Amino acid sequence: MHVSDPSNARSRRPRLMMMSACAACALASSGVAAAQASALMISVSAPCVLNTSASLGSVPVVGVGFTPGDSIELTTTTGSALGTVMVAPNGDFQTSITAPSLSTDGPAVATFTLTAQDETTPLATMPSTTFNVANLAVATKPTEAKPDTKVTFTFSGFTSGAEVYGHYLHGKKIAATAKFGRATGACGTLKTKAKLYPSHQKYESYTVQFDDSSKYSATALPRLVEMLTVFKF
Repeated sequence: MHVSDPSNARSRRPRLMMMSACAACALASSGVAAAQASALMISVSAPCVLNTSASLGSVPVVGVGFTPGDSIELTTTTGSALGTVMVAPNGDFQTSITAPSLSTDGPAVATFTLTAQDETTPLATMPSTTFNVANLAVATKPTEAKPDTKVTFTFSGFTSGAEVYGHYLHGKKIAATAKFGRATGACGTLKTKAKLYPSHQKYESYTVQFDDSSKYSATALPRLVEMLTVFKF
């Protein structure tokens, strides 16, 4: 007959309980680390950042969950955008960086990935987000045509959901106004066919302001001012 030794049983129980307790501690510690890692977040509030012929746009960046006092480096996977910012005592930061330039000055939209790296976070857990950049631009194809010839107009960087208008001015007087269609997408793009000049052509050149206002206003935003030269009468 086997008789168990109560003293041995008692000695084993504490060890088993201690092992269970340590396992729970390890799980709890890993859970805290995972929660801390998942709490790191960055975001860009602008749906689309506009680059103009005069300057590159500004990318507004917000970060949460970082170590207070850390220096954060912000970079894009492609393009030239980068910057540094200090984390506030609450673990958050707000800043802006210069938008990357696009490969063309004409109508174009590109998506970039923005990454934040602090002094304590492993590379594998770096938070990132994506944002859009567009040129405020218009182009025609072909670039030269008779005034009443239909050409392809391509726009980017206009107000999404709004109509795009062209106001043709000679001097300070409105000579004609054209409506091209509704811009779509986060970066306000449009591609359509229309006459190079929408009315009876009288002059050799016009100043054209493209915007989303049916009535001409020199202060409309966004606005793009171009020159139209009529080569053939």
